[in-house]
Amino acid sequence: MNNDRPAAYITGIGVVSPIGVGRETFWSSLLAGESGVGPITLFDASDFSVRIAAECTDFDPRDFMSRKLVPRTDRFAQLGLASTKLALEDAGAWGELESNSERVGLILGSGIGGVASMGETQYTMDTKGPNRVNPFVVTKIMPNSAAAHVAIQLGVQGPSATPALACACGTDTMGLGYDIIRRGDADVVICGSTDAVITPVMVAGFTAMRAMSHSNDDPEGACRPYDKDHSGFVIAEGSAVFILESAESADRRGVEPYAKITGVGRTTDAYSVADPDKEGRGILRAMQLALKDAGMEGERVGYINPHGAGTPAGDGPESRAMYDINPNAMVSATKSTLGHSMGATGAIESAVCALALKEGVVPPMRNLKELAADCAKLDYVVDEPRKAPELEVALCANLGVGGHNAAIVLEKA
Repeated sequence: MNNDRPAAYITGIGVVSPIGVGRETFWSSLLAGESGVGPITLFDASDFSVRIAAECTDFDPRDFMSRKLVPRTDRFAQLGLASTKLALEDAGAWGELESNSERVGLILGSGIGGVASMGETQYTMDTKGPNRVNPFVVTKIMPNSAAAHVAIQLGVQGPSATPALACACGTDTMGLGYDIIRRGDADVVICGSTDAVITPVMVAGFTAMRAMSHSNDDPEGACRPYDKDHSGFVIAEGSAVFILESAESADRRGVEPYAKITGVGRTTDAYSVADPDKEGRGILRAMQLALKDAGMEGERVGYINPHGAGTPAGDGPESRAMYDINPNAMVSATKSTLGHSMGATGAIESAVCALALKEGVVPPMRNLKELAADCAKLDYVVDEPRKAPELEVALCANLGVGGHNAAIVLEKA
């Protein structure tokens, strides 16, 4: 392996998504352009003005944990534990936990935490009184619950953290995992993020913010990044977890990485608690810092997986920022297929970048028919995947509510 610059090697990928459980199903569905958006089934949304979401309909927590543990965990923690087990299996890294658990780190973020359990608990208190509250409610709600259950179930004893940087959380998490590897604080890092936010409170809240699409009659066409008819995001759930390793660890185990992380950039808009900077300065600077950290110029970036949520406030500034990075880079905003899984979205989109580099193909985005007037003209990959055997560098970038931005550079391993 090329050890000229510090890198974190991605040797395992575990995904639970609205288009499939597991890396292979997720990737094949994404390349096929399948949509994960449909009517909400996780609660009765008949009285809501927004009644669509991207749910993980194929996920059953009992496939990944004991029946006893299921009622003691929130759905976001269930998704996170499942993705972790899938990633460890994919990397063949179970032995690292058995032989050297103190050198295995854990960075598992969540933008929201156990919001479903919070709502259920409030309903119990309102209808049955406080003495009927589940004794596990605190450990179900806390944002570090997913990380705690992963550590306890699998025996992780290295450094751990739970970032909660809203919609930039997943990308920031990848950067934190990279930081741990290059500092030498761990040989292996279980790294990713998870969120399960399709709940009455969250849907009602984002509806009140006027941030979501109301295209209930056309769920698959609802999220339209950079399109002239973009009207908001589609709320989603999901999780992605990676096994990150140092070059020495990957060499010792003889594994072939998917890709390597070589740069991270983080910025804050200091502009609005709800909207991104209208000039896109924060996300541009995050991408520039990530490239500087990786020691490269923007012209080397062949593919960008952007935030691309389909909101009029965000699409224009972000697209112009990408143009400033490299106007010739291929771009596909996969939230058009997967929806917006809040804190998990950056991790899922990092998986897209890693797989694109490994497979030499860029997955398509949906629903871009006519470019919005304020969006930059870029090489958008629409409807069909594009073969890209020469792809060497990918960039994943996300904007978080509150003005937080994060970007990472991934290179072919």
